[in-house]
Amino acid sequence: METEKMDGEKETFCTVLPLWKKLFLLFFTFAKIAALVVGGGLAILPVVEETFSRKYKLLSSEDLLDMAALVQTVPGIIAGNAAAFVGMKVAGYPGVIASVIGVILPSVTVITLIAAFFPGLKAENPYVLGAFAGVKACITGLIIVTALKLFSKTVKGVYEGLAFAIYLIVMLFFKVNAAYVILSSIPVGFLYSWFLVVRMKKDRGEEK
Repeated sequence: METEKMDGEKETFCTVLPLWKKLFLLFFTFAKIAALVVGGGLAILPVVEETFSRKYKLLSSEDLLDMAALVQTVPGIIAGNAAAFVGMKVAGYPGVIASVIGVILPSVTVITLIAAFFPGLKAENPYVLGAFAGVKACITGLIIVTALKLFSKTVKGVYEGLAFAIYLIVMLFFKVNAAYVILSSIPVGFLYSWFLVVRMKKDRGEEK
């Protein structure tokens, strides 16, 4: 199956994987993400893109962009929301169940083991502090990679560039909460789309 991308190129998708393989792939991938991808949140995007978009061709670039926007606007942890979104896209409701179990299982297992065998473990432990110091650097790299991927796919015109610059300034210098930025961007995007439709009709001579 082929679909058209925004830049005119064609993107081919795999539709021949059996359901059991899709479910195993969803469970294993999100279990790996939960266990190994530090930072959570949108830091999981490179792994999702590599597995489901580039390697197995189960998601399009548009699906990834929709996921990045949607998982931040609905309640719940981003990793869990992303697992549910990808699972539904790839294998329907069984895919949601497999993905969510995969993303939950490693965290529950690790927390249970720590509570059972290391009840006296403290945050001030030098080994714990050292581990967190290494994790911070890794998180920074993952977030930068994610930001670059999203930037190259979303900022493609004057409107996108201007909106990006304005919202970046608002968040950096005025310390506005990201939730308010997202909410304010919805009507702005709606008005911009309405403007494009009106202009398109005028160009075609359909405007009365």
